[in-house]
Amino acid sequence: MKKLTVENFQSHEQSELEFSPGLNVIVGPSDYGKSALVRALRWLFYNEPRGAEFIRVGANHCRVTVELDDGTRISRTRARSGRNRYLLQRPGEEEQVFEGFGSEVPAEIVEASGIRKVFIDDRHKVELNFGGQLEGPFLLAENAAVRAKVIGQLGGVHIIDTAQKSVSSDLRRMRSEENQLAQEIEKVTEALQAYDHLPQLEEKISRLEETILKLEELEKKLSVLSELELQWKYQESELKKLQILLEQLADVEEIEKLTGQLEASLSRFRELQQLAVELAEVENRLKQAELVLRETEQVSTAEKLAGEVEERFRRWKEFGDVARELALIERQLQKMEKVAERTEVLPEAEEVVSRFEEQGRKLAVFEELYKEWQSWERSYQGVCTAAARYQKEIEEKLVEFRRLLIKLGKCPVCFGEITKEAVARILAEFQ
Repeated sequence: MKKLTVENFQSHEQSELEFSPGLNVIVGPSDYGKSALVRALRWLFYNEPRGAEFIRVGANHCRVTVELDDGTRISRTRARSGRNRYLLQRPGEEEQVFEGFGSEVPAEIVEASGIRKVFIDDRHKVELNFGGQLEGPFLLAENAAVRAKVIGQLGGVHIIDTAQKSVSSDLRRMRSEENQLAQEIEKVTEALQAYDHLPQLEEKISRLEETILKLEELEKKLSVLSELELQWKYQESELKKLQILLEQLADVEEIEKLTGQLEASLSRFRELQQLAVELAEVENRLKQAELVLRETEQVSTAEKLAGEVEERFRRWKEFGDVARELALIERQLQKMEKVAERTEVLPEAEEVVSRFEEQGRKLAVFEELYKEWQSWERSYQGVCTAAARYQKEIEEKLVEFRRLLIKLGKCPVCFGEITKEAVARILAEFQ
């Protein structure tokens, strides 16, 4: 330590001390601040005493600074407002500021100064760098146990003592843990006997999962069958409409028969028209023959003409019969026209009949599907009953499982503590 500067610390307003190599002695009358310098160094290097009572009366802060022979400067400042910090300035480096260190001294400050308390054990510590007033030489004021511990540390024996204590402590702790674990294993073994039924429960759960998969497949098929049922109902409605239409068209065969008769009558009508033309021609020739008969007296010609007249008269009578039949055919044609007016929907009726045949084929398919759906429906009801029974058994087992877990208070797998919330989460995985 090369230089010490004390500002506003107890009785020192501004004091600077430069030390020479070797031994330095500070002398002076009582209450002149010699001990305050030692307390300032202890406050700097040991962070003792705590608080702010050592700040000089009338001042707002205090500072203690030490300059080492390598040029390092260590400063400690404290203000009444509560600001408390260390400053470390190494040669050629930026100044470091430390705050919020509590009751400890920053490790960088201890490393720079090389001053620290030596801890003998958890209850004893020795200050090698400072001594108080009326304090005896090093270790002579301590009891034999402390002196032995210090000498043991100087010789490295404390490492063996520490290891022995640590091993003994670990052995005691491990024996205690072993006994505790043995008791817990015994308790868990007894508790696990209550879970011997878990393999059977797992098997039931596996069967239930398979049943659920089958149920899902059945639900899909049920959905398809429901859609087919809707289509079947629609086709059934269309079938009823077609039946009503067919009832309205019950006389189609009679209409076809009348249509055939109409075509035949039409053909005969055309033949009669041709005969009427020929009849008119015959009448003209008869008139010409009569004129010729009046003008000629030749008998042979007259006889010949008379024969022709008789032949033509016979044909005329035949034409008369044809004319009557033609009139009858015209009346039948009128009736057929009225019937045709009522049967203008024949093309539509043929299309409807075709659709009806197609719907009939679809209806047969739907009937087969409906029978299959009824079979699946019966299977589905049986599966639902079994699933409900399994679900009830699982719920009963889960209630018993929850009671046993709460009673045990530990996880049967990891042996850790188990709460009601953890039990609820475990049971939720089976629901």
